[in-house]
Amino acid sequence: MAEIFAVLGVLFAVIVFLIVKLTLQGRRRRTDNFDGQQIERQHSAEARHTRAANTSVAVHNRFIDGGNDWRPRKR
Repeated sequence: MAEIFAVLGVLFAVIVFLIVKLTLQGRRRRTDNFDGQQIERQHSAEARHTRAANTSVAVHNRFIDGGNDWRPRKR
């Protein structure tokens, strides 16, 4: 009887593992349609601008300019 429970437990664990793996893999997958790619490009550009605005030179210049760090968006 214990062997049956062990086999069922292992089978259940494998099923749960595969479901979790497929779910996480689906979340990581990049979008394939054009709109999704455009959104990803905009997000990566915004992240790039944020990193650039937080460099030590940019922070120093903002301190000298009085905090005016507005820049027109690049297209």
